[in-house]
Amino acid sequence: MAKISVITPVYKVENYLRKCVDSILNQTFKDFELIIVDDGSPDSCGSIADEYAQKDERVSVIHKQNGGAPSARNRGIDIAKGEWLYFPDSDDWLEPDYLEALYNTAIKTDAKLVVSGYTMEYFENGVAHSYSVSTPEKNYNSQELVRGNLHNYFDNMMMAVPWNKLYKADYILDNNLRFPELKWDDLHFNMEVIMDIDKVAICSNAGYHFFRSRPGSETTTVFDSMLYKKRKEQFEHIMRVYRHWNIKNREILSVIYGYYASRLVQCVQEISISNNSKADKKRMISDILNDKLSYTAIKKGRIESKVLSIAATPMRMHNVSLCIFMGKAIGFVKINMSSLFYKIKSKSVNKAKVIN
Repeated sequence: MAKISVITPVYKVENYLRKCVDSILNQTFKDFELIIVDDGSPDSCGSIADEYAQKDERVSVIHKQNGGAPSARNRGIDIAKGEWLYFPDSDDWLEPDYLEALYNTAIKTDAKLVVSGYTMEYFENGVAHSYSVSTPEKNYNSQELVRGNLHNYFDNMMMAVPWNKLYKADYILDNNLRFPELKWDDLHFNMEVIMDIDKVAICSNAGYHFFRSRPGSETTTVFDSMLYKKRKEQFEHIMRVYRHWNIKNREILSVIYGYYASRLVQCVQEISISNNSKADKKRMISDILNDKLSYTAIKKGRIESKVLSIAATPMRMHNVSLCIFMGKAIGFVKINMSSLFYKIKSKSVNKAKVIN
């Protein structure tokens, strides 16, 4: 039986799949199986996956009708034989020692979940950017320690995604945990994973490279009208977990509310630079500011990043016009001074304060 089951969903990534699979097969840690789930990809991904399966006995391929990444990951879980589960995206890549670092942390700490750092890769306006997120190694080996510390890992995105985590397979299977089949399923899955968990370890390795935006695919400039709705749904799920934990510590709650407030800054910024009419922009931003949860987050939240805190000032003032002005200013810097923008962003996501 393999120590790790690596499960990756594949859809329309034929130009990136080989780099991803090669980076997995060339890991210094060798005791794993790779399950590639072809999610009905209309390009050559399926045949590329089959090619790897013919060359390496560790590779198996599932071909299925398109159902989205959550259903693909769940199919992989159903057949996985490993003691641990790992879920990379198929257009990203791993540094050679990444799986070994995760596994060694898991064995050393006896954790049920290992969370690592990562490296963010951007390609904007013809220029490549990257920055790494990493925090000191920690071992939270009781429910009290888990619940008193995981709030420190939301704002830097370490809790939101599945590709920087090693999951104990028995824990996932025994608790019947699966990825919910909805957009942005990742955080919802992770919140269910940590709901009653008692052992979480933090690994400082940042050897996972996440392609946030690729050449020829300026995804970050496309306005998503559902962004605010999805952000709110995610935060409501976070708050359900913290209520389940009966967390009433003001310091912890201020960090969690600050996390949501900073996400609201992003929502306002994207509305501000969208092609919507001025009237629609004002209406959408007013809806955000008038929401009870938004009001609480903006009032009680502590945003660690000074830049984001300044950007949130118009929201605290409840000034819609100033919100639009600030959002456009942020958008201008992002588009026209991308190097400066990502330098600032890299500093903001590395603000995690870890409580001993």
